[in-house]
Amino acid sequence: MASQQPPEEAVNDLPVGAVSMAALRIVTGNMASLVRMALFPLLLSSLIVALLIPASSSAFLSTLLQVASYVPHTLFAVAWHRKTLLHLQEDESTSITAWNRTHWQFLIRTVILFAILYLLVLIGSLPVGILFGNIPALLPFGFIGLIVAALYVLARLSFILPAAAVGENYSMNNSWKHTKAQAWRLVGSFLLLVIPSGVVIIMVATIMLPMLFPDLFAGFETAAQAGAPATGEEVLIQLSAEIRNNPLSFVFFQIVIIALSYLPTAAVISMLSLAFQTCTGWVPETASAPSPAPTDETDFTA
Repeated sequence: MASQQPPEEAVNDLPVGAVSMAALRIVTGNMASLVRMALFPLLLSSLIVALLIPASSSAFLSTLLQVASYVPHTLFAVAWHRKTLLHLQEDESTSITAWNRTHWQFLIRTVILFAILYLLVLIGSLPVGILFGNIPALLPFGFIGLIVAALYVLARLSFILPAAAVGENYSMNNSWKHTKAQAWRLVGSFLLLVIPSGVVIIMVATIMLPMLFPDLFAGFETAAQAGAPATGEEVLIQLSAEIRNNPLSFVFFQIVIIALSYLPTAAVISMLSLAFQTCTGWVPETASAPSPAPTDETDFTA
């Protein structure tokens, strides 16, 4: 894709396996860069998490901090998109001093995409509840289908993120055109990268939570043995109280989970960058010739 002149449709199909493996190679081949580039965003995220505890009683402050939580991701994502697309040898800064117009554009687009995802799930919950409400066993499958449908729409619009990171004049309409017949491939690549890491993170969380909040889980176990297991609402109330009583444990838990999430996050960012490049034919302005059409054997790390 020549700068400022996106094609009318995808120029290549997305090879799911090749792109997913290439994204993993980019991450595993740049682990030192990943650690350096994730350090400040991780510290900033930790500060925001710590502030969320005393701010939980204020809806305004909580909302403000929730929006601010996108800032660390933006700092990291913009730099990692650029590292993938521009083949940068040097690491770009991810500190707050690096914030510029590109980060604002990326942040706004990220918030818009998550707002669309939230609205789709919120609006879709009503018909799912009506259709499956009388069949409790099928209700979880209804919501899984709703989430997958929302991911499909998100995939159709996702190319605006790597485009913003490299300063391209690229709209949602462009992304919708270029992901036609490619969205399920994007969703498949996303799931291939996220599910294994997600399982590991859940396992770590399952081990850590009883260690950090032993009294809480001992109470749950006692109630279950007595034949009166806690309801979902009771679990949330007790967990909130435990977090207020042990804020340092909660912050430590969040830091560990956020740190572990940077590996799959970087892989997904690289995958999205490669998918954007593959489907649009995008090359940096300084490149003398476009990249060859990819196949399953294409080396995306070259």
